Order: sequence, then structure tokens, then C-alpha cells
Amino acid sequence: MTKRADRKVKLQNNYLKKGRGQGVGENYLPFIQAHDNKIASEGWLTRHKGWKTKRTHHTLSEHERKYLYYCEWLDGISDIREQWPLLPLEKTMEIAEQLGIIHPHLDGKSVIMTTDFMLTLRTIYGFRNVVRTIKPKENLTVRTLELFEIERIYFAELGIDWCIVTEDKIPYFLVKNVEWMAHAKYLDTQQVVNEELIELIADDIYEIFINDAAKTSIMNLCIRTDKAIGLTKGSCMFILQHMLANKKWETEMNKKIIRESEPLRIFKSDIQNKIIHLA
Repeated sequence: MTKRADRKVKLQNNYLKKGRGQGVGENYLPFIQAHDNKIASEGWLTRHKGWKTKRTHHTLSEHERKYLYYCEWLDGISDIREQWPLLPLEKTMEIAEQLGIIHPHLDGKSVIMTTDFMLTLRTIYGFRNVVRTIKPKENLTVRTLELFEIERIYFAELGIDWCIVTEDKIPYFLVKNVEWMAHAKYLDTQQVVNEELIELIADDIYEIFINDAAKTSIMNLCIRTDKAIGLTKGSCMFILQHMLANKKWETEMNKKIIRESEPLRIFKSDIQNKIIHLA
């Protein structure tokens, strides 16, 4: 074993000792984290405070980030665990040998495989886990598909649904809109708006949007409302994003991109516990 391979093996063993790849919800620790790699795939290293888990999520590519936003929006997903390790290592090595596929390795030393997302769904039959691995079509090389076959068999033997998600399966408009409002999910991301303020003025802001949203851009309407009510600049925009992110107000998320330079129709949310069927 080379020194480089030896360091990699020791590093992964150290991850396991620290509890990475273990836990659920807020207590889950991704096996691979954004700061572990100087250069991630496509250069996309992102950290996102989870809407469902309230912990920091680590995504290593643009498409992973987009899929994370998609999962955050779906009510039927109760837990998102990214960078999930396929353990024990001996199991994936056995599958690779059976398939005649070279197992992921560093200088000839096998290393632990990971998959992108382990998701917990609420279905009509109760809670169940599914696995989704994210990859753009142009990156589905022969070698990548070989590795995915190891994943597929690994999870099939565990009775867990697994599939590849390509870019055309990720709803573009929805993801762009979730990204626009993501920072406003929690009130602690800024210092001006708080729960009491929202309780006092949210209904008034909603009425303003209902009456004027069809003809006035979001930006102009929010600036006008800030001045009329005496709010700090940007408060109305943040409240709008916060109410949409928490699904207290709704808009047509899947039909077009929300643009601050354009009008926006909103309506009161009819919150229900929804069951989903994930692609």
C-alpha cells in the first residue's frame, strides 16, 4: 500500500470512529463533508441548513444541491441523509468481484463507497427509505455505470429502492424558486424580522399583495410596503420569502421562475400532511 492509499484508508476509518454515516435527522453526520475535499465534482461545494433536519447538509455538485432543494420542498420526505456510506466495505468488494468490476480504490487499495441521498419517505404504508444517486446524463460513463451497478445490487439486497436521477428529473422552476427563498426559511438569518413582527403585519402585507400583485413587481411592491408601514428596507421581501418557504402562503412554484422584477400572485396555504411518490 502506498503512503497516499494508507492515508486515505486511515482517514475513512477515522470518519467511522467519529460517527460519520450514522444517525438520523439532526444527528446524522455525512460520511463525506464539503471541507474534506479541496475540489469537489464540478467545483460545487455547498453547505445548506436543512429545512427538515435543521442540520447542515453537504453537497458536492450542482446537481446534488438542486436535488436537495427539491427534496426539502416535498412534504412527504421526512429525513435527508446525504453522502451515505455503503458498509461494510467487504460487501461492496464482494459484489464488485461477482460482477467482474474493479472496486473503487486508491493505488490498488479498496475504499468505502458512498451514495448521494438516503431519503426517508412517508407513504400510505408508513415510513420507508429510498436511495437516489444524482448524475447528469453526460457523466454516465461506462465506469460510472459500473459503479452504479454495485450500488444497485447492494441496495436491492437490502430491499431498498434505488435509482439514478438525471438533470431532466429535477424540476427546474421549482428548484430555482426554492433557492430564491431558502435563506428566509429561518428568522435567525437576519436581525430585523421576528415572530412577533410577522404576527402583527403578515395579514396586512398579504392583503397588499392580493390587491396589487397582478400589476406591480415584487420589488416595487415590497419597497412601497416597507415605506408605508415603516419597516426597515428589505423587511417585506424577507417576510414574503419566509411565508412562502414555510408554506403559510403559496404561489405557482412549478410554472415559472419567481422574479423580483415581475408581479407575483400568492394565496393562503391549505397545509396538509401529504403523501408522495418520489421519482
